[in-house]
Amino acid sequence: MLKLIIRQANWGILGSVFAFAIGFFVKTYVIREVGTPEWGKYATAHTFAMFFDTILSLGIPFVILKFFPDFMSNSRRKASSLIQKILWLAIRISIVFLVLMYFLSPYLDEYVYTNIDTFSYLLLIVSLHAPISIFMGIIISLFRSVLKIKEIILYGTFVSVPLRAIFTFVVFQFTSDIIFFVAVEIFTQLLTLILMYWVFHKNEMKLFGVRTFEEYEITDDVKTYGKKIYANSIVLFFSGQSLSFILGIMLPPEKMGVYSILLTITALSLVLNKNLRKIFAPVISKLYSEGNFTELNNLYKKTTFLISLFTIPLAILIIFFSDEILNFFSPSGDLIIYKPYLITIMLARVISLLAGNSGTFMVMAGLEQKELELQSVKAVLIISLALLFVKKYELLAIVSLYIIFMIFVNIIQLFHIYKKINISPFSKELLYLILVSVPVIWFSIDQNYGFQFYHYFIISISVYLMYFSIMYYPLKKIIKELL
Repeated sequence: MLKLIIRQANWGILGSVFAFAIGFFVKTYVIREVGTPEWGKYATAHTFAMFFDTILSLGIPFVILKFFPDFMSNSRRKASSLIQKILWLAIRISIVFLVLMYFLSPYLDEYVYTNIDTFSYLLLIVSLHAPISIFMGIIISLFRSVLKIKEIILYGTFVSVPLRAIFTFVVFQFTSDIIFFVAVEIFTQLLTLILMYWVFHKNEMKLFGVRTFEEYEITDDVKTYGKKIYANSIVLFFSGQSLSFILGIMLPPEKMGVYSILLTITALSLVLNKNLRKIFAPVISKLYSEGNFTELNNLYKKTTFLISLFTIPLAILIIFFSDEILNFFSPSGDLIIYKPYLITIMLARVISLLAGNSGTFMVMAGLEQKELELQSVKAVLIISLALLFVKKYELLAIVSLYIIFMIFVNIIQLFHIYKKINISPFSKELLYLILVSVPVIWFSIDQNYGFQFYHYFIISISVYLMYFSIMYYPLKKIIKELL
C-alpha cells in the first residue's frame, strides 16, 4: 500500500517541494529587503484577499471535480456547457468584486484597519489575487478532473515559480517597495493562468463556444453539492485563518509581519505531511469502503512513523539554529526576542505531527460531519477568545491560541477515529522515536553556540545520520515492504 502511495506521489510531491523551497527563499529575500512592518502590511492584505477568494469561489472547483469527469465521459457538449456557465459566472463575480474594492478600499483602511499608512492602495492591488485565484482554481480543477496532474506541476509550478523568483530578484535591484512584489505576483499568476487555459483549451476541450452555451441547465444536485461544499470551505477558512485575520485588524502591521515569519519558518516541518495528505485520501477511502481496517491501521501507523522520522530532525535543526534563522530574516536582530514563540510553535507542530494525517482520516473514514462540527467549534472559540485577549496580550495571545487549538483539534480527531474504527497512529516504533527525540530537543533548545557557515551542513547531515542510524531496523522493515 505504501508503495502505491509513493508511486502516485511523485509529481505532486516534487512540484510542491520545489514550489515551497523556491517560495521560501523568495519570501526571505523580500522580507529582508522591505522590512518586517511592510511585510506585515502585505500579509494583512493577503489574508483579506484569501478570505474573499474563499467567499467568491462558491465551491466551484469542488463542483468541477465531482461532476465534470462524468460529464466528459457521457457528453462533452454538456461538460463544455457547464464550464462555460461557470466561467461566465466567475467573470461577473470578479467584475463586481473589483468595482466594489475600488470604492471600498479607503473605507476599509479607515474603519477596519485603522488607517495603516498607504494600506488602501496595497489592499486594492492585493485584492486582484482573489479573482485570479478563482479562475486558477477552475483551471486546476479541470486538469485534475481529466487526471492531468503532470500538466498542473509543469505549467503551474515549474514555469510560474521560477518566473516569479526571477522577476522578483530583478525588480528588487531597483526598488524595495512591497507594491512591486505584489505586481510581480499578479503578473506571474496571470501569465500562468493564460498558459494553463491555453493548454487545456488546445489539448482537452474548448472552454468557450456559443453553440453549447444554453445546452446545460445547472441541476439541483449540482447546486446542493456546491452549497454544502461552499459552507464547508467558509468554516475551514475561519478555522484556519481567523487568527491572522483578527491580528491584521487589531494589531500593528509589524506584529502581523512577525507572526507571518514565524509560521513561514515552522511551515518547513509541514511540507512532507501536507503533500502526502493528498495521496493518502483516496487510499484511505478505498480501504475504509472495503472494511479493511487492519490494513488501514497499518497504513496509519507506518505513514505517521515515516513522516515523523523525516520531519522531527528538521524541527530539531530549526530549533537548534533558531537564532541564525531569525537573524537571516532580519539582520538587525530585532526578531530574536520572538525566539521563544518560534520554539514553542515548532514544538507544537512536532506534537501535532504525531497525530499523523488525522484530518484526512476523519473525512475519508466517514466522519466528515464530525470534522465539520469540530472545525466550526474551533472557529467560534478561537474568534471569541482572540477578540477577548489579543488587544491586551498581543502576539502572546495569538501564538497561545494557535498552539492550544492545533493540539486540541488533533486530540479530538484521534478520539473520534479510535472510537469509530479502532485505529490510531501510535506504534512502538513511534514511541521509540519520541523517547529518542525528547533529550535531543531539550539539548537543542538549551544551546547557545557561535556557528560558522559550514557548521549548518555538518550538523544537519549529522542529525539525520544519527536518526537514520538509531531507527535503522524499523526503517529497514518499512522499506522492505515498499520494495
